[in-house]
Amino acid sequence: MPLVWIRPFEGRGRVALWEITEDLEDLQRAFRGSPADVAAYAAIHHPQKQREFLASRILIQTLIESVGETYHGIRKDSYDKPFLENTDSHFSLSHSLRFAAVVWHPAARVGLDIEPVSEKLSVVARKFLSENEWNHADHRLERLAVYWTAKEALYKLYGEKKLSFKGNIPIEPFADEAERIHGWIRTPEQSIRYALSVIRVEDCMLTVAAEGEGV
Repeated sequence: MPLVWIRPFEGRGRVALWEITEDLEDLQRAFRGSPADVAAYAAIHHPQKQREFLASRILIQTLIESVGETYHGIRKDSYDKPFLENTDSHFSLSHSLRFAAVVWHPAARVGLDIEPVSEKLSVVARKFLSENEWNHADHRLERLAVYWTAKEALYKLYGEKKLSFKGNIPIEPFADEAERIHGWIRTPEQSIRYALSVIRVEDCMLTVAAEGEGV
């Protein structure tokens, strides 16, 4: 199985990356999901989406077992945010066509996103960037990918929806090739600054956020 790596993240946390090279039949054979996982998989009909689902479930199970915990499956809360059954630990997952990525932490809420660096981002950039962010991005695809994945990671960390990428999740300007950037979650109830980790994975951008990393 093509587990690329598992890395430490913010103390006791872990980030893991999987390259999805298996065909669907191989992933089905390796899949050992809970009843909730099996039901979620049964609702997916597109073969590529099935591969991404299975790879991400196998990856989170692999990661959790690597830290000595038992995987009991994934359910969703009232905000449709996935959570791990029978544990107080937290996770977030994402997948692209080629990769699946997961972050796990035993105590802190986390968020993660992986996205190919592609022209698609330039088409929708005005919808998720503020004017200052738009000017800083300067039509550069790598910068757009950092902005998108950082906002998505913070959105997932927050977990309660009703956030505007443009209005509620500002990202501070960053240097090209930066591995550490900063962003905010701003609502009428809170304004919190977070540090985020940026990992470049071939033609993709992977960004990870954790609660308690505000600075």
